[in-house]
Amino acid sequence: MLCGVEVAPELEQIRREVERAISGCSEPEWRQAPPGKWSSAQIFEHLLLTYTGTTKGLRRVLDSGKPLVGVSTWPRRMRKIVVTKFGWMPTGRSAFKQICPEDGVAIESMRHFYDALVAMDATLQDAERRFGRNALLLDHPFLGPLNAREWRLVHRAHTRHHLKQVKERVRISSASADRQVSV
Repeated sequence: MLCGVEVAPELEQIRREVERAISGCSEPEWRQAPPGKWSSAQIFEHLLLTYTGTTKGLRRVLDSGKPLVGVSTWPRRMRKIVVTKFGWMPTGRSAFKQICPEDGVAIESMRHFYDALVAMDATLQDAERRFGRNALLLDHPFLGPLNAREWRLVHRAHTRHHLKQVKERVRISSASADRQVSV
């Protein structure tokens, strides 16, 4: 249950994993980042932007009355299988400008993050009811046409990919703080 709302299991897993990753995280840990990398705050802003971007795309689908999908190519199908079936998100790809974070989400404002997750799931559920569970709804820029379940799996894999980075930042920050205390 997310924000008092029942959500798909894949998205409930995101909530639980996020809670574990940020539990006890201090504001300095939240804002600290390696040179040239995003802080945890910026990572969560990026994820929030991906959730709201998917929601906006799905609303366009619902408003148009038909799925907005193109042709799936062989490379896109292979990438889709890797992400949706194996849960592995390839690394090294730069984010589009629209989903690049600025200042980040304040740790005390994670409610916005969770609200975006709930809104995305509600829109995915609306699209499933309208077009069917297996209907390809909307193109992902790298993976091609996805149905609602595949969108949830993509967001779960993408969030897990970034949670590894968040955990690493918190670990490094905690280790640095421990060294300063012992000196």
